[in-house]
Amino acid sequence: MELSAMLGCPEKAFRMPQGEWEESVTAALRESFALHSEKNAFYRAQCEAAGVGPDDIGTLADLAKMPLLPMSMFKNPDAHVLLTASLADVELEIRSTGDSGVPSVARRDATTTTRMLSAVFAQYREFFGISNGAGLFLSPSAVEAPEMGMVKAAVVLNGLLDHHAYVVRDYTFDPEEALGLLRTWGESMTRHIIGPPFLITRLVQALEEQGSTLRLDPDSMVITLGGWTRYTGQKIVPAEFYEQLDRTLGVPADRVRDMYGMIESNMLAVECEHHRKHVPPWSYVSVRDVTDTSVEVAPGKTGVIATLDALNTAYPGYVLFQDVGEVDVSPCPCGRTGQTVTFRRRLQGAELGCCAVSIEKFIDSREIVAECELPSLAPVEG
Repeated sequence: MELSAMLGCPEKAFRMPQGEWEESVTAALRESFALHSEKNAFYRAQCEAAGVGPDDIGTLADLAKMPLLPMSMFKNPDAHVLLTASLADVELEIRSTGDSGVPSVARRDATTTTRMLSAVFAQYREFFGISNGAGLFLSPSAVEAPEMGMVKAAVVLNGLLDHHAYVVRDYTFDPEEALGLLRTWGESMTRHIIGPPFLITRLVQALEEQGSTLRLDPDSMVITLGGWTRYTGQKIVPAEFYEQLDRTLGVPADRVRDMYGMIESNMLAVECEHHRKHVPPWSYVSVRDVTDTSVEVAPGKTGVIATLDALNTAYPGYVLFQDVGEVDVSPCPCGRTGQTVTFRRRLQGAELGCCAVSIEKFIDSREIVAECELPSLAPVEG
């Protein structure tokens, strides 16, 4: 399938026979590679140094030859050299939270932005099947955090809903307000919860502390993005998370879906009902040897995750991240084909940072400060 057909017919694109998928993703990335190696002087120099060009990309195995951009390059002051498009053509900038002190900046031109939005919308329809209801977003709104990747992803989901509310404002979160909204909406709309696992955990813990339950609707979904490892290093265990949601909200595990993505890439891997994160057919995940990232390891082997993205015309969307995991190409019970990806941990020595981690750190810091404030003293008469 051609790229435009994949974006327009995701139900078919995600179910191509494996051989057709290999041909389609290779063709899409070869065309993308040809664009950047021709029009981007910086990237062309990397290709010449590696001795690789578009004619060398003929099969899926050849995709590993394409030079990668280390994620750290997006933090450099001169990151504009990565652009294939001109700065004047940049329509959108998405930034990381910069927990290390320096944020990443990923710029998109109009073509990339249109493709990215079309892809994300198509994946939401493919995996969630949502077309109505109310969304409780446990995140800041786009007004408060317009450049945050997690918030941008949430905005697209809003287009599928009848109503929504953001309940993280000025980096504070009141579980009682969130529970109140869910109870009110239950009279008229299917309720969905969207946010990082740590904040959803806070929500259900508040419910448990009340000694009550709040049963959502048969079609309700809980959708998560980031935040499985807290800034303290403590991990949220998925199996325990699913059990807690089922017990307190009546949402079964197959209605809880996680997503995996990074702001430097348009690749968003969304979970199916079997909790396998499906790589979209316009992207390819290349897992690299931890000791030599020029070497691609076989499916099932753990290594450093790199994503190759065919949607990006703004810059070469072939990025080596600091995440460790593996890919799987075995058949999924849901019937979708291609790759699935599993994220395990950050590379040793890499900073722990994502939108959700930044939000949690800030919320916790505000709560600690509030607890330490002295009560005001009444005036002494005398």
